[in-house]
Parts: sequence; C-alpha cells; structure tokens
Amino acid sequence: DLQSPACTAIQFFVLRDYARETLSLRWRSWMTSYYMKRYFKNRTFYKIQSQSLIDNPDQRINDDLSAFTGTALAFSLTLLNAVVDLVSFSNILYGIYPPLFVVLIVYSLGGTAISVFLGKSLVNLNFMQEKKEADFRYGLVRVRENAESIAFYGGEENELQLLLDRFRRAYQNLSELLIASRNLEFFTNGYRYLIQILPAAVVAPMFFAGKIEFGVINQSVSAFNHILSDFSLIVFQFQSISAFSAVIDRLGEFDDLLGENGSSLSPRRDSIDGINISFKSGSPSVLSSNGSQMQSEPGIVLEICDLTLLTPRGGNILITDFNMELKDKDHLLVFHL
Repeated sequence: DLQSPACTAIQFFVLRDYARETLSLRWRSWMTSYYMKRYFKNRTFYKIQSQSLIDNPDQRINDDLSAFTGTALAFSLTLLNAVVDLVSFSNILYGIYPPLFVVLIVYSLGGTAISVFLGKSLVNLNFMQEKKEADFRYGLVRVRENAESIAFYGGEENELQLLLDRFRRAYQNLSELLIASRNLEFFTNGYRYLIQILPAAVVAPMFFAGKIEFGVINQSVSAFNHILSDFSLIVFQFQSISAFSAVIDRLGEFDDLLGENGSSLSPRRDSIDGINISFKSGSPSVLSSNGSQMQSEPGIVLEICDLTLLTPRGGNILITDFNMELKDKDHLLVFHL
C-alpha cells in the first residue's frame, strides 16, 4: 500500500515547515524584545534621533530582525541538507570515476569565484536599497502624522518634492541593483546549463572504450548534479546571500550603537547660522559632611543663544536675539497664538 508512506511523508513535510516557521517566529520575538529594551534604555531612542546617528532604527527593529531570523534559519537548514547530501553522493561519484570528482571541485570553485566577482556590488546595493526604501516610507508616515501642520502652512509642494526626490533615489539604486543582478543571472544560467553536459562529456570516453555501461553515465550525472549543487550554494544563492549580508550590516551597526550603552551618545552643542543650542546633563548629587546625600545647585540642561525666529511662509521676524537658560527641574511652557 503506497498511500500510507505518502501520507506519512506529507505529514512530515508539513510539520517540518511548521516547526521551522514557529522557531523563526520565537527567535524574532526574543530578538525584538532584546533590542527594544536596549533601544529604550537611558533614552537611547531620543539620542539616536536627535543626533542622527543611524538611519531608520524602526526598520532595523521590524524588517531587518524579521529578515535576519527567517533567512538565517533557512540558510542553516539548507547548509545542513547540503552536508548530508554531499556525504551521501561523494563516495558514489568517486567510486565511478575519480577524475570526475576532481573536475567537479575545480568547476564549483571557479564558479564561486566568478560569482563573487560579478556580484560583489550587490551587497552595498542591497544595503542602500533598504535605506532608501525606508527613507521614502518614513517620509510618507511623516506626512500622515503632520498632515494638519503641512496643510496649515501650505507645505504641500515642498513635501511632494521631498517625497519624489526620495523615491527617485530609491528608483536609481534599484535600477543599478537590477543591472547587477542581470549580469550575475547570465553567468548562473550558463553555469547551470553546463552542469547537464560536463559529467557526460568527462565519462563518455570510458563508455566508448567499453569500460563502463550506459547506466553508469546516468548514475554519474545524477551524483555529479547532487554534489555540484551542494558545492555551488554560493553561486545559486548569491543574490539571497548578498541581501542577507546587507541585513547583517544594518543590524551590526545598530547593535554596535546600542552596545556602547550611551557612552558616545553624549550631549551635544549645535550651531546653526549663528544660533547656539546646548544640551547638558543636570548637576550630580553630592555628599554632605555627615554622609547624607544633598542635591547641589540645579545645573543648566538647555541653553539657547542669539535665536531669531521667522514665520515659515512670509519670513516675518517673530523673535530676535533670544537667549534662554533652562535649569534642572525648571518648568517651560511653549504656546502658539
């Protein structure tokens, strides 16, 4: 009865895929919680945004973590299957004709080297594409969240031009990415085609010499294709690997920044057209002579010098030469008439 093994196989493959997706989801959940805690620790989220240390941390937490966990798990299983397949068919191919095994190794190593050479630009292009797509998406979200202000000040044209410019940069980068992928695809398709011919061409002289039977040729071709597919993972998966490398680079930047624990996220002093704005930490507590803790004189946490404020459309001067110091525990009210 063939139905019973078939049903068992179907159940096995379904449960295997379910287990893989579940593991990927749980891994992503753990990593998201881990990065979110570090992102909010010591107000790191504010310091990253105010100092423009990296672009689109929201995309790195959401999209990049999802892509990393799913792709890393898929590549791990693919590599495991390749190792098992390689061990299974290597003895068969080597037993049929050892020189064919040598040809396989040389062919796969040469194909891998050429693939890396042709596709080396894909990693950076995928990295930049993620950034530019996120910038464009962030611009759309920004318009939605500030729709009232944009409409009030008549900023539709400026916002439109900004969004079109961001989309244009994403479009140009994607065009370069498609060209690089096309060039790599030319090679990989030819590489796959020669796989069907190469083993038969190597073994054919032995067949015509009467040393092997015709069935051995089919067996060698099958074993050759299996082993070469295992050796050629980089060739066949280079585009996916390059996209995965870009994700790793983006997460690596984010992880390095969070790993500094805010040490480099120090208060800064900005100067824009003669306007000096300083952000400072509050004054620390000190100990009195009897050992009790006392709060020292409140320190300055915000200092603004020589500020001139203009209306966004008419350019009318509202404030000139404005100076302000904001001390720790002071209260500040800003209102608009």
